[in-house]
Amino acid sequence: MIRRKLPIAIAIIASVGLIACSDMTAPNKLAPGGLSSAAIVAANAGPVTVVARINGGGTAEMQPPLAAGTTHWGAGVTLYSDGTASGSFDCVDQHGDAPGFPGNIWGEVTSWRMEGTVVVLNVVGKTVSFPGGHPQDVKFTVKIQQFGGAGVGRWTLEIDGFIYCYELLTSGQIVYKPE
Repeated sequence: MIRRKLPIAIAIIASVGLIACSDMTAPNKLAPGGLSSAAIVAANAGPVTVVARINGGGTAEMQPPLAAGTTHWGAGVTLYSDGTASGSFDCVDQHGDAPGFPGNIWGEVTSWRMEGTVVVLNVVGKTVSFPGGHPQDVKFTVKIQQFGGAGVGRWTLEIDGFIYCYELLTSGQIVYKPE
């Protein structure tokens, strides 16, 4: 009897969590606690559905401890209830920035998860160092700490557990839109 009621309870909890996360007009608000629970539970609740979309682009300034200048970036990602994702992420670090990670890193977002209030995107793609580099295969992780515009939006990029940049938006925005 308990096993028959469990899928219904899971579906209700997932629905409540997704509805609670649907306010896009509130400033600096993701409500990831509800999204995290809903996403984890929804993975077992039935067919795969779209949980949310993340879109954005603009410029960002790399922050300490590895301050290294200006980044131009863009993202268009769809998050699914089974933890998979689709879409892309691109980040270009300007040549001449110090200490120097100039180049382009881009790829397809393949999966996602929550770490507390942080949205984690796993990406498979390429990187090219400036000047004169050749494309190399790379897997990297983008962690979005804060959605919003200039001075608010924050994300990091890491490869093999090493954070290469701590980014704070200086123009554009990162938008989270639940489905």
